[in-house]
Parts: sequence; structure tokens; C-alpha cells
Amino acid sequence: MFRRFAIATAAAALLAVPGAAFAQSSLRVQPLTVDVHAPAQASALTLQNTSPNPITVQLRVFEWTQADGADRTVPTTDVVASPPSTTIPGGATYTIRVARTAGVVSSGEKAYRLWVDELPTASPERPAGRAVDIRIRYDLPVFFGEAAAAPNLSWRTFRSGGQLVVEATNRGSGHARVQGLKVGDVSFGEGLNGYVLAGSTRRWTSPAGATPPPANANVTLVAGVGGREVREAITVANR
Repeated sequence: MFRRFAIATAAAALLAVPGAAFAQSSLRVQPLTVDVHAPAQASALTLQNTSPNPITVQLRVFEWTQADGADRTVPTTDVVASPPSTTIPGGATYTIRVARTAGVVSSGEKAYRLWVDELPTASPERPAGRAVDIRIRYDLPVFFGEAAAAPNLSWRTFRSGGQLVVEATNRGSGHARVQGLKVGDVSFGEGLNGYVLAGSTRRWTSPAGATPPPANANVTLVAGVGGREVREAITVANR
């Protein structure tokens, strides 16, 4: 089955963002992060259609974990988005409810991803049911947990295959939002780099063309974590 879509990744930046496609989208979503603290078990999203024509959206929720330094998602029914699909008239707004059905997370934190897909309108050239064709996707982080959940990061960096690898391990009970990661002269991007989930490790590899510092070099790691700047002296290991 032929599949095609333009993806706008909101907040977590796990997927590529084709800016032109996003700029042409008539769908706007607020907020871009859902963070629910116990004893609450639900929150809401506002979907806005900025065009004069109706649009159709679908919503899907995935459990979000991290393994081997990378993100993993699988479909789940522990959290539901209601309704799972709807048509929004031109110029209108619509409220979506996001609720956890598996009970209150009273200790630590559970992480999920919510996909909000704008679907193109069926036409004679593109009949309904002929293909999965997604016009734009918002990929939103969703967290349910205790209000006191907080991250506790430790860092390490090493050379591997001529590239520089950075690992952040989170021994805390809440997620960490990382942006502007830089080690020495090697930048991993000025914007959002991603999240390190509670009890997990997240890994970043230097971009193509970057010249990593030599093994055993002493460098400074700089990153924005949860709205504050982290600066840490670190030694580059070798694998």
C-alpha cells in the first residue's frame, strides 16, 4: 500500500520537519505537550482549522519507552484520545480529550506519544479508502505522573566509528527535555534534541561532517535541560 505524508513534529522533534509542508497546513494544535499530574487522569487539546474548508483529523496514542539509547513506541489502550477522529468545519476549533484509562500514576511517570494526523479530503483523483495518505502529522509528547517527578541526568561521551556519541542517563523519576546540545565544538543542533525518559538512556550521534575531539580530550558539554543551562566538564572516551 502506498503511503505518503508530510510530518510536523511538535515539541519532541523525533521526526523530520519539512517546513514548507507545515506552513501550508491548516491544522493548528495547542498545547504541544500534554503533562498530567496525579490525581488528575485527563487533559485536553484544542484543534484549530485555519482554512475556510473542513478538514478531517485522526488521533492515535502510543506507549513511549527508550531502549539501546533510542526511542521506542508501541500502540496502547492505556491512554485514549476522544474522539479518535473528527471533521472540523472551516475556521472552527475543536476540543479533544486525552485520558489515561489504566489508573492514576501515583509514583514516577509514564510517557506516551500522541499522533494528530490531518487527512486530505477524498476527491475523484484520490478516492477514500484507496491509500493511507497523511497530509501533516503532529507528534506530541504526553506524560502522566506525580507532580514531584523530576529528572536526574548523568552524561558520558565517546568516539565510535569516527563519530562522537553522547549519552544521557536519567536516574530520576521524571523526563528531561534536552535542547541545544553541544560538546566542545560539535553541535547536535540548536533546537530541541529530544527527551530522556525517567529510568532511561538517550543517545545522540554527531552529524555528518562534524570533527569530533580526540579520545581522552577534556571538553565542555553544554545543554539546555528543562529550561536551565547545564555545563559539565567531560572526557571523551574511546570505543
